[in-house]
Amino acid sequence: MGVDSSPYPRELLKASMSIWEIEPQTQANLRRATSTAYYALFHLLIEAACRNWERTEQHAKLARVFEHRTMAAASSRRIAEHRNATGGSVEFRLYQIATTFRDLQDRRHMADYDLSLTLSAGTVREWIAQTEIAFDDWDLIRDEQIAHDYLFSLLFREKDRT
Repeated sequence: MGVDSSPYPRELLKASMSIWEIEPQTQANLRRATSTAYYALFHLLIEAACRNWERTEQHAKLARVFEHRTMAAASSRRIAEHRNATGGSVEFRLYQIATTFRDLQDRRHMADYDLSLTLSAGTVREWIAQTEIAFDDWDLIRDEQIAHDYLFSLLFREKDRT
């Protein structure tokens, strides 16, 4: 874990795994584990972005400004931009993080709202594993300019930034 991050996002990630492990593995548990994995990454990125704001007393208010749709759009732009990045590069790691974020958001919507969908334990475990990788990748690139540019893009719609 990064030394300058709170434990909350990692606690959520751990909670998603704990929920997944509950026996019997019901649709309710698999859906909740999926949603919790998404919120773990969501909060990791928001927390990282807020740390860039000098006024710490405003971090909580700033965190409330982030919108799921804006974050997904920013992630989609990064996915398109870094689609051909070399494996292991900073760009590739950002591509993986953005892809995981966008995919997890879609999966959370399915898990929370599409009750006709039947989730499998193996699939949900794979999604949690992808989230764990995104956390590890973030730890490796969080001090890079490209990571900070991504964080900035999560806060503002494209037209707001031009």
